[in-house]
Amino acid sequence: MRTLRLMTIILFVVIILLPVIFFNFAPDAESLIDNRKLAENPFFMEGDLSINIENYVSDRIGFRNTMISAYTILNDRIFGKMVHPIYTYGKDGYVFGGGITTSNDFNDFHIVFADMVKSIQNYCEDRNVPFLFVFNPAKPAIYQDKLTDGINYNREWVELFFNELDNRGVHYLDNTITLKELSDSGVEVFNQKYDANHWNDMGAFYGTKKILEQLKKNYTSIHVNELSEFLVSEIQETSLQVSEFPIDEWVPKIELNIEYKDLTEKYFPEIELHPSFQGFGYFVNEKRKNDGGPKALVFQGSYMNGYGYKYMINALGEYIYVHDYQNVIDFPYYFNIFQPDCVIFEVAEYTLFDHHFSYDNMKTIQYNPSLYSLYDKDYLRMDISKEEVIIEEGNTLTKIIWKTSDMYKYVWIKLDKTYDMKPVENGYQVTIETARADELIEGMQIFVSNDE
Repeated sequence: MRTLRLMTIILFVVIILLPVIFFNFAPDAESLIDNRKLAENPFFMEGDLSINIENYVSDRIGFRNTMISAYTILNDRIFGKMVHPIYTYGKDGYVFGGGITTSNDFNDFHIVFADMVKSIQNYCEDRNVPFLFVFNPAKPAIYQDKLTDGINYNREWVELFFNELDNRGVHYLDNTITLKELSDSGVEVFNQKYDANHWNDMGAFYGTKKILEQLKKNYTSIHVNELSEFLVSEIQETSLQVSEFPIDEWVPKIELNIEYKDLTEKYFPEIELHPSFQGFGYFVNEKRKNDGGPKALVFQGSYMNGYGYKYMINALGEYIYVHDYQNVIDFPYYFNIFQPDCVIFEVAEYTLFDHHFSYDNMKTIQYNPSLYSLYDKDYLRMDISKEEVIIEEGNTLTKIIWKTSDMYKYVWIKLDKTYDMKPVENGYQVTIETARADELIEGMQIFVSNDE
C-alpha cells in the first residue's frame, strides 16, 4: 500500500514537472496550431509585467500544442464544438475563421482607404495605364446560411465603402456577386472545412476570370482563362490548415499546364518590401507576351498569393505581384521599377484594418502627377552633373539619389523616360532597373515643381 502511494505521488509530481522541464525558451518561436508568434521574454516587453509573465508562461509551457489539440478534438468528438484558437464551426459541418465572422463598422479608415485607391487610380490614368480595384468577399459573405445562429454578419459597411468608391469614380470589381451566384448554382467556391479563411482553387479560378474579363474591356489583348487549359483534380486534406485538427475532405486542385519563366529570385534580394509582408513574384509567359499580353503589376493579398496567382501566370505576358499590405502605400516605387501596362489592386473583405494598411501612412499620400500634365504650369528643369548624384547600382535594381537640401513638392528625373523621385534624408531618390540605368546617367535632367 505504501509503495502504491509513493508511486502515485511520484507520477503526480512527474506530470506536474514535465511541462516545466520542457518549457519553450527559444526566441522568435511560432505556434503552428494557432499560426502566430509566441510571447517573448516578459522582462523585455512593454506593458503590464504580470500580464506579460502570464502570457509568456501560457504560450511557452511544455506540451502546449499537444494539450490544445487534445482538448479541441475531445470537445469536437464529445460535444460537437470547435474550441480552436483560429477556427469556429458553422452549420452542416462548415468551418469558418474565428476572427472574420464578426462585423467591421464603417469609419474614417474606410474613407481614407478609398482616398488611397483613388490616388493610385489617378496616378495610373495620368500615365495612360488601366487600373482596377478588386474586392474579394470573406467566406461568411457567401455562406451566410451556414453561420451559427446568433452570429450577425453585418455587411452594411461594405455598401457604405462602395458608395465612397462610387463617389470618387473608382473602377472596381466586387467578386461577391460572382462567387455568390456560383455557390447558389452548386459550385463550392470555398471549401467546407479546409483553409476556411480563403477561397478554394475553384473560387480563385472564377474570381480571377472575372478580373481578366473586366481588364479586357480596356486591354483587349488580355487572355481570359478557360478551365480546360488547366489540370483539374481533387486532393484529400486530413487536417485544418496551420492546425492539427483532423478532417477528411476532398478539395479541388487546379494546376498550371504551361511553361513560364520565374524571375522572382532575380529581383527579390534587392526589392524593398515591408518586413512583415514579403510576398513578391515575377513571371513571364512568352506565349501570351508574343500575343500582345500586357505586363501587369498586381498588388494582392493572401487570396491571390495562395491560389489566384497561377491564373494570372496563364493569362498575362508578364505578371509581377507584390503583397499589398503596407507595400501598396508606396505605390510609385514599384510603378517606377516595373513600368506596367496595367495595374490591379486586390483585397479581401476582412483585411481593411490598420495592421494591413496603415491609416497614418495612407493619410500622408502625395503621389507625383505626370510631369507632362504640368506643362502649362510652373516647373523648373535642371541639368545635373554626375557629382550631384549618388548611384547605388545593384545586380538588378539601381538607386539614383539627387543630393540637395532644397525642398520641392514634386521631383522627377528624365532618363530614357520620366521617373518620379521621392524625398529621402539627403535629397530625392528613385529606384529603376539596372538594365535601364546603364548609359543613361550622363544626360539626366531633373524637373521640380511646387505647383499644385
